[in-house]
Amino acid sequence: MPIKAVTFDLWLTLIWDSKELEEYRRLRRLLNFHKFVKRVGARGEASEHISFNAVRLAMEQLSEKVKKVYDKGRDVSPEDRGRMLFELLGIKFSRGEAAHVDAQAGRIMSDSGYHAKYPHLNPEAEPALKELKEAGMRIGLVSNAARSANTYSRMLKSFGIAQYFDELTISCEIGYLKPRKEIFAASLHALGVKPHEALHVGDLFKADVVGATSYGMNAALYTGLWHKYAQYMNPGEHIPVDFETRKRVVVEEISSLRKIPHVIEKCNKLQR
Repeated sequence: MPIKAVTFDLWLTLIWDSKELEEYRRLRRLLNFHKFVKRVGARGEASEHISFNAVRLAMEQLSEKVKKVYDKGRDVSPEDRGRMLFELLGIKFSRGEAAHVDAQAGRIMSDSGYHAKYPHLNPEAEPALKELKEAGMRIGLVSNAARSANTYSRMLKSFGIAQYFDELTISCEIGYLKPRKEIFAASLHALGVKPHEALHVGDLFKADVVGATSYGMNAALYTGLWHKYAQYMNPGEHIPVDFETRKRVVVEEISSLRKIPHVIEKCNKLQR
């Protein structure tokens, strides 16, 4: 069967960030959540007395708790992050209000810093997506990320590329991180294709290549944006020469998104 769908990683594939933007969003989450705590103070036990510093410390503790969840290949929704923050702060709400307040807190955790200052768009993204869509491909997003699909949908609309995507699959909503098969399965189910009918493109060998091929998908390791984080992160891992995958599964390393059609052609030839 020919390739019918292409799924993309988000960070360092379609977009990239900077330390300055990351710090800006971290501060926006902190400021916005503290304001929210003060606003709901009358409803939450002791919440009106929570200081800015207490919220900062709670967010640091939250990061450590979430890392332990990550280590198990799982992820935490924005709503659950909000609930966990309230627990760390010792704030309690009535049973009737807890779900509503947690949902509001989740939107703050997800949206803060994503209204005016977005990450940078890969200049290769729009031409590549346009070419694939014109070729009749279904296109999906499969991302390990802490923000909701609605947040990222708004970002993609601001970039002018949202119309190319048929679905967005985000780890914090699915509950599983790449390379777990569950997140790939959720994406392909939404796209209506089988693993061998799909190609996944991403910048991480383990999360994207190993994860996708373990589920039976074809994969392309994209290296074109690795240099953007080289100043403060380790470079990505190239595909090892001894890497083996399932039969009739294509794995390629590409430096340009415009090479995706060539990978698709190789996949189609192999499956004939």
